[in-house]
Amino acid sequence: MPPKSAQGKQKLSKAEKEKLKAEEEARRAEEEGLPDSGRKKSLKEENRKKALEEEKERKVRQKEQEAERKQQENEEKKTRMIEMTQLDQLQEANREALHNLHDERRKKAKWARYMRCDGSPDPTVPGEINTYINLRLEDNEVDSIEQVLKKCELDSSLINELEYLLEDTPKEELTDRDKANYKETMGELQTLMKLKVDGATLRLLQEATDRADPETFNLQYAIKTDDVTLSVWGNLSKNPRIKSFEFTKQGLTFEIPRQQTLSDCAVRVLDPKYDHYSPTCKSFYPRQKVKEVPVVAEPPPEEQQEEKKEDEEEKKEEEPDQVEKEETDLNAYLKDLNDENKEEEEAPKEEEKVEEVIEEYENPKTPEPVEWEDFEEDDDVIDLRAYNIVGGVFHFDLMQLPPQPKVCNKWTITRLVDPPEIEYIDYVADTVATSPKENQSSGNTPTQSDKRDEKPAIGVMMKLPDDVLFCEEPLVARWDHKRKHWRQDGFTDPKYNEENRTFSFKTAYYGNMALLQDTHQNMPFQCWDIRPHKTNAAVFSITAAIAEIEIEIKDAMCCLSKYKPEERPELDHIMNKWVTPKELIKLMRLAGVNVFPAEDSSKYVSIRNKHPIIVDKLYQQIALTASSMAYASSRWNNEEDEEEEEEGEKKEGEKEEPVVGGGKSEKVLFQAFEPLADEPVTEDEWNIFMMTKTRTMVLELKEDSDAYNEDIKVDSKFRSNLYHLSREEFCSNEGQSRIDETSFEFVDCVYQLLSATKVVTYSL
Repeated sequence: MPPKSAQGKQKLSKAEKEKLKAEEEARRAEEEGLPDSGRKKSLKEENRKKALEEEKERKVRQKEQEAERKQQENEEKKTRMIEMTQLDQLQEANREALHNLHDERRKKAKWARYMRCDGSPDPTVPGEINTYINLRLEDNEVDSIEQVLKKCELDSSLINELEYLLEDTPKEELTDRDKANYKETMGELQTLMKLKVDGATLRLLQEATDRADPETFNLQYAIKTDDVTLSVWGNLSKNPRIKSFEFTKQGLTFEIPRQQTLSDCAVRVLDPKYDHYSPTCKSFYPRQKVKEVPVVAEPPPEEQQEEKKEDEEEKKEEEPDQVEKEETDLNAYLKDLNDENKEEEEAPKEEEKVEEVIEEYENPKTPEPVEWEDFEEDDDVIDLRAYNIVGGVFHFDLMQLPPQPKVCNKWTITRLVDPPEIEYIDYVADTVATSPKENQSSGNTPTQSDKRDEKPAIGVMMKLPDDVLFCEEPLVARWDHKRKHWRQDGFTDPKYNEENRTFSFKTAYYGNMALLQDTHQNMPFQCWDIRPHKTNAAVFSITAAIAEIEIEIKDAMCCLSKYKPEERPELDHIMNKWVTPKELIKLMRLAGVNVFPAEDSSKYVSIRNKHPIIVDKLYQQIALTASSMAYASSRWNNEEDEEEEEEGEKKEGEKEEPVVGGGKSEKVLFQAFEPLADEPVTEDEWNIFMMTKTRTMVLELKEDSDAYNEDIKVDSKFRSNLYHLSREEFCSNEGQSRIDETSFEFVDCVYQLLSATKVVTYSL
């Protein structure tokens, strides 16, 4: 009987068909004459051949399907390579244009600084700034407090200039030595300011009698500038009936214990707008954990040789068993394999196809997950990663009143104070200085002299700053100069009056104090959206935990345009003020409106654990299409995370290899559509988009759907990125024109705001 392959390829004649029929009848007759054992053997042989034929057909089908799938993958790789190359070229062109713009801006600013002729030194030139500081220190002529504060404005502007250079200069252009020099110069300028203010305060106290208030006969002095408010009270009358005093320009009232009313003392409250202490604190900067690389101790040479000998002996013992097993397995399948190989050799060989090599787009490497150090300090120490200072630092100091000049006939006698320095008085309330057990053990009735020597806690009531928003009771803290951190011990009876905007407390210490509030009080966000107005204009909205804000974006500038639930007068100085994104972030944080998570805020806020590369790409591509497309958060972005967590729990223990991306979700879901007019939008107009590392697609899913699914929308295509999906599949001709006309400055402005708010990961 000829092979099947031959039968299928040539047509048989009538004689050959009759011959085959006769052979088939003879074979059947022979089989009928065989005994049962022979018949069974023949049937078994037929079944074996039939199974082999079916297996061959299955392999052919599988090979065809594999080839078809491979072809689809190759086409997808080609398309992805083209689209991602176009996107990279567009982004690279934007980055280059932005770099050139800022580089030119920095060069002009540097030249303008060089050409300034106002007498101010260049803080970046060591010779100039050192000469300026030394001349100020050697100037022994004591200026009035007004003149000193005027000169301190220049010192403060030089510090701000150095801070700006540290933030604005690219990392590759700023060496570590330059950074160290800038920070050292800032510290020297801060020390200079303190010395000069203390010297002017001392002169003011020495002239207390001449400046005494005619009604109270005490020194009452106050001055306010744009940067500093300074108030001084000096006890000249020693009137025990005085219980408290109010600095009206600062809105601060403090109690005066009886001991102080009878002593030569003065109280100074210095209220600058800057904070020079927090940057020196350990918890001011994020602290990344340093991963320890495990060191594997190598065994000594003798132990290594013994281990090798044992391994070789075990291999020798296992070799005979392995050989027997291999021989048994080979003999068992030898016959079937020989028959199958013979048939394959008889069949005509197909021409081998050379597999096409497709260059695949290489994704950026996934960064390793960052771990942050825990805050390990006393309970009374403030973690500046969790709390931030608002309203600046105020200095509440108790000082010794220097000897006052006396007039004798025509002579004025003044006792010389050498060295001419302010003498601070240490004050610690009895509640802290004396333990409760000591108070109980004394048991004696306090005498009149004891009452005179009592040191009670000082009551302070202050009006909150007019340019800072407080949404909850602030936290008061004092600066510990020795350990360089903020502490909250020593304060009692805090009371916050939201209507009158006052805050009162009792303190056991004098010193440097500050008001703090929770850095993450507005996080996590409820929802967010960004909608286009026209080309290079959009509105970015965030519904945070306790507020709703709107930020208008136009070209390279942005502004805070709305704050809800109600307009707050504390924010009038920053509302509708067009600035750069960095300046807006700084202004809003100083005003108490913080919707900008820090890099380690995930320690304090529950977030969506999304893959960082996908999220960053999403921000970049939203910025590219924000002139035409509207985007918003989706509740399914959280549902998808929960499903992945459930699947991860089911598969726990099955895989020992670490998950790529540190266990972060590689799917981001959000809403999108194209609004060409500023009109209200219905829920049906929004579409759910899903973005992964390699694809972006529109889903059949809707925001109000009952269950989560990832079915692709009918008559839609997936693309390699959001930019091409939005522009090619979604946008109208007008929308495409808007995207093409979008400026790189607008793209950068939108990207900075999205990256700073991190709305994808910090939204519920």
